Amino acid sequence: MAIQAQLYSDNIGFPICGSLDLIDNGCGLVGAAAGFNQQISSQLQQLQQFQHLQNQHQRDQTFSFGSTNNNRESIMFEKQRYEIDQFIKSQNERLRLLLQEQRKQQYEVLVKKIESKASFLLRQKDEEIVKARNKTMELQNMLKKLEMENQAWQRVAQENEAMVVSLNNRLEQVREEQASCRFNNGVDDAESCCECEDNNEGIMETKGNGSFAAVDSSNQRQEEQEEKTTMVCKCCYCRNSSVLFLPCRHLCSCKDCATFLDSCPVCRTPKKACIEALIS
Repeated sequence: MAIQAQLYSDNIGFPICGSLDLIDNGCGLVGAAAGFNQQISSQLQQLQQFQHLQNQHQRDQTFSFGSTNNNRESIMFEKQRYEIDQFIKSQNERLRLLLQEQRKQQYEVLVKKIESKASFLLRQKDEEIVKARNKTMELQNMLKKLEMENQAWQRVAQENEAMVVSLNNRLEQVREEQASCRFNNGVDDAESCCECEDNNEGIMETKGNGSFAAVDSSNQRQEEQEEKTTMVCKCCYCRNSSVLFLPCRHLCSCKDCATFLDSCPVCRTPKKACIEALIS
């Protein structure tokens, strides 16, 4: 009986490879525990069947032997029962330790998996934070650049507005100067005519109405010549000046010549821009 119990104890061991397969296959803690419970229940059933067979065998032996061997059989029965109890206790302890060790291994594997997954997620989040931080810095730099460009365009617009106001004032001054020049030329011509009339009164009387007409026509031609000289293009001397040069603000070129000029023909200042003046 002791030999059979020993052989049975060798065959009833809890397979470690099965637990490792369960861990490697990734069944999880719940599936592994279910597998352990099934293996334990099957082993307990085998132990109960073995004990039942031993008891039946003992009963058969008890009925087969005579009353003279009762004491010896009872001693052997007690011994076998004690051996079976010890075997069951040892198997239970072995199963308990093995189950505890395998649960510990499962916990360790589960913790490692959780740690690896958590570290992977943390790395992803760190990368996303770095990308978001870089994107925020790029947007801030772009916003600063746009603000600087906006301020620059505002300054250019203000300068252009000031230039337009200044050019309008300059055009008004030019118009006033032209009007005053025409008026002064008329006054000077009238004075010259009066002086000529006072100095040459006798001559004018002898010549009659024909000489007066000649003087008036000569004064008119002189006025027209001075006006043409003032408004004539300083480049071609053929067409009237209609282009205002910047920054010197000289109205001294026609539209056709202004396209070929790099500087003002009056003061030789480099041309930065030019505006066509519509003078009626």
